[in-house]
Amino acid sequence: MIIVLMGYFIILVDTSLVFTCSKEISSSLHMNPSSAAWISNAYALTFGSLLLLGGKLGDIFGRRRLFILGLMIFGISSTLVGLSPTATLLIIFRALHGIGAAIIAPATLAIIMDSFTGNNRVVAISMYGAVSGIGVSLGLIIGAGITTLLSWR
Repeated sequence: MIIVLMGYFIILVDTSLVFTCSKEISSSLHMNPSSAAWISNAYALTFGSLLLLGGKLGDIFGRRRLFILGLMIFGISSTLVGLSPTATLLIIFRALHGIGAAIIAPATLAIIMDSFTGNNRVVAISMYGAVSGIGVSLGLIIGAGITTLLSWR
């Protein structure tokens, strides 16, 4: 359960973290405002549009297997985002990042629903909701702290 919640937590932190870092990212890569918007848009579009497909693929190929695949895609693309030398590559890797997130998000809730019943399920869903709020909040704080003290990369 903790690994599943941590996978979901990573998505939430990353989503909110980028909002606080986008100014630094765009100035570092000399992006104009319209291309800078694609730092978040590429991720949001692929994430949002592929959520249903991610859920269906989990039903077909197995939720845990797809969860691990999503974590791998998310982790590799996260590394590539940090190493991106150009704005175009950054945007492409952010879209890939969104694909990983679209696989992880439905798998986490499905794994929780499959693993627990009764009162334990209520507790697990409550923890899932708490992780959502904490992840988004911490992402903003972590993003601001890291970019202020170190770098957006």
